[in-house]
Amino acid sequence: MEAVAGAAGVTKPVVYACFAGKDELFRALLRREEERILAEIQAAFEGTDLEDPETTLVEGMTGFLRAAPASPDVYRLIFLGEGGGNAAVARRIQLGRQAQIDALSVLARGWLVARRHDERTIDLNARLLGNAIAGLAESGARLLLSGTDEWTPETLGRELGRLAAAAQASV
Repeated sequence: MEAVAGAAGVTKPVVYACFAGKDELFRALLRREEERILAEIQAAFEGTDLEDPETTLVEGMTGFLRAAPASPDVYRLIFLGEGGGNAAVARRIQLGRQAQIDALSVLARGWLVARRHDERTIDLNARLLGNAIAGLAESGARLLLSGTDEWTPETLGRELGRLAAAAQASV
């Protein structure tokens, strides 16, 4: 809390007046970042034909990955566990991840229906694709944050989007 106060140029009591403790501060930070990520992804989808899986996945991955370098400390907390160990924060991250998987599963279901996929397994496979796409995005964020390769959000988003599109086409 002292570091937050110092960075904000206020005293620690001012921070405690706004946030009861570190848990509440982290939850507010995660809520803000979730809103920012969703806005960035929605902006990436503007004008995108959602019926085209490859374009949708490339644009979605790129939008998601653009958010990581914009707030690297937050993403290190989410995807690398740095500064973690807080159960309330871990729960909030898990809920956010589940919401992403749910949304991706709905999108994948639409693609499977359009391909006249077997009705008996459509929901199961849509859920599988939702999890796989989320996993690729998370792995991409970790790779981008590691800084060990020369990826940019655009180049990595394009490659991961293509990979995810190929996976969904094979189901």
